[in-house]
Amino acid sequence: MVNAIIQNVRFDERGLIPAIVQDAATLEVLALSYMDNSTLARTLQTGETSLLAATKSTLNTQSYKLVDVRLNGEGESLTVLIERGETETTRRLPVSMYQGARESQKRNEEVSLVDVGSMEFGLAMNHLYVLIADRKEKRPEGSYTTYLFNSGLDKILKKIAEESGEVIIASKNKSSREIISELADLFYHLLVLMVEREVKLNDVRDELTRRAPPQKQ
Repeated sequence: MVNAIIQNVRFDERGLIPAIVQDAATLEVLALSYMDNSTLARTLQTGETSLLAATKSTLNTQSYKLVDVRLNGEGESLTVLIERGETETTRRLPVSMYQGARESQKRNEEVSLVDVGSMEFGLAMNHLYVLIADRKEKRPEGSYTTYLFNSGLDKILKKIAEESGEVIIASKNKSSREIISELADLFYHLLVLMVEREVKLNDVRDELTRRAPPQKQ
């Protein structure tokens, strides 16, 4: 049964899949971890998960009781719900996300929250970037991405200009569905440009972080 479930999981080229770890009681995002096939199988079989592989974590390196593992999207990431002890949950949560956001809203102050939706968007952009880079290297026939790379930089830039105009027109029409569609096209062509000019997603992230105003203490 476990093996049948894992067959639906899409591991990356390293044999890993991102796992967003949340407290089942509070839905607080606790960590972004990575699991391989054996770790996921052991987690499902034993009902416990060790978070030693967490890259961004507020957790100790102990095992936690597993509540649920949910497959996100088309199997490209997981949401892992765990149970923490009452003492630990109480200690870590008091001025956390929800209450802090409510207080900040009352003071009309900006608040920065980490949410699963944002993580999923980042993972999707990274997956698309990797796919586009693979298209550039292998140039499969019949691929639109291959066509863009074969056509050269000027063609890619022309498409970005066209898609930017489409976003403006869609925004004027005030159709949410149309705006979303045109934004997706623009994001895609921007990623093609980034791959063509060897600009990494982390490069852009670091520049945006550098520009962000310091958070108030």
